[in-house]
Amino acid sequence: MRKWTARLTGCALALMASGVLGASLLDAYQAARQNDPTFRAARYEREAGQYNYDVGLAGLLPNFSIAGSYSKTTGDRSSTVVNLTQQLDYHYTYTTVALRQPLFNYESFVRYQQGGVQVAYSDAVFDRKAAEMAVKLSAAYFDALLAIDKLALADAEITAYGAQRQLAERRRKGGEGTVTEVAETDARLQLARANRADALDGVAVAMRKLEGMTGMPMGELWILRPDYLPNGVQPSQLDEWNTLAQDNNPEIRAQRKAYEMASLEVNRNRAGHLPQVDFVARNIRTENQTVDTLNQKINTNSVGIELNIPLFAGGRVNALTGQAVANRERALAELDATVDNVLVEVKRQFMAVETGGHKVRAYQKAVESSEVATEGTKRGMAAGIRTNTDVLDAERQMFVAKRDLAQARYQLLVSTLQLKTAAGVLSEKDIVEIAGLLLPRP
Repeated sequence: MRKWTARLTGCALALMASGVLGASLLDAYQAARQNDPTFRAARYEREAGQYNYDVGLAGLLPNFSIAGSYSKTTGDRSSTVVNLTQQLDYHYTYTTVALRQPLFNYESFVRYQQGGVQVAYSDAVFDRKAAEMAVKLSAAYFDALLAIDKLALADAEITAYGAQRQLAERRRKGGEGTVTEVAETDARLQLARANRADALDGVAVAMRKLEGMTGMPMGELWILRPDYLPNGVQPSQLDEWNTLAQDNNPEIRAQRKAYEMASLEVNRNRAGHLPQVDFVARNIRTENQTVDTLNQKINTNSVGIELNIPLFAGGRVNALTGQAVANRERALAELDATVDNVLVEVKRQFMAVETGGHKVRAYQKAVESSEVATEGTKRGMAAGIRTNTDVLDAERQMFVAKRDLAQARYQLLVSTLQLKTAAGVLSEKDIVEIAGLLLPRP
């Protein structure tokens, strides 16, 4: 899988370097991972979170420091007995080198534990945003495909109504039709042209949204296989998806880490009552002169154990601990709410996939039936048993069924990705599988 990902990324980067982005779903996905501003922000957010481990570890490692100072004093001393003035200029130099190694510092140890939890939290948040980006990109891609399909259907509708208007005009001139039939057909034709203008705007907006995520102009998008029919998702039971969500959903994982962080915060604040023990080594060097002493140098080395026992801090430790306990209970309540919300979302998307499959199959049959009905109505009109209005209505119903079918197919694919996102099991493999349903335009 890593080799495939590396190869895929390399191809996408090569295309972007050339200034032309390939138009497959995988090309768009890889480009969005590189250029989408929201996802770039998520990557940097995760990178910042990874440093929390090092920050926590630093509190357990030795602290080495060097400090020094230098001062110079100028003055003079005069005698009131004799006419004598003495210069009293002298300097003072101080240098200390210190090493401090914590031996027992429970607060620093808890901070180290919190650092590891914060790293896991940032990973979970990034996983959630990565999955959301994949779904958002796929939805934008399919929205663009749907807009293109609507434009193509609008063109087909204009062609069909145009042909029907010509037929109505010939029938009127031949004495078989009426002015009303011509006017009615022309009205449908003008409405179809107005709808085409809306469809053209829809294509422009959808493509701009997609290009905003990929960061580059898109080529001609690939199309969904005409013979695509849903075959359900695995596992097929809602309970199994709920189990997956409770184990893998990144939002739940992040909230669990937030609760763990809040629990550790209680321990960290309670550490304010505990002693601290440090190993301390120092070297102090001084060189000074005073009014009474000249050229005095002192070199002192010290090694020892430093013990700090807190006795009373005005109740601050108890107050902070109580506050941390309340925040821990709040985090637990938020975790329960998150689990409930995720399970609701899993059920919603599971039902959307289930009903979406039924809708696609039903719309497919509706399209096939409407095509047969349209042809039959045209023949009936030629035989004199159907009217022009019947033909227009049949054609209208056929185009509506085709638009509904296209929308249902794309929505089903997006719902499938959203279900896997809610369950926390969406991976690049799923994007590859859905991309395999698309074909280059002939």
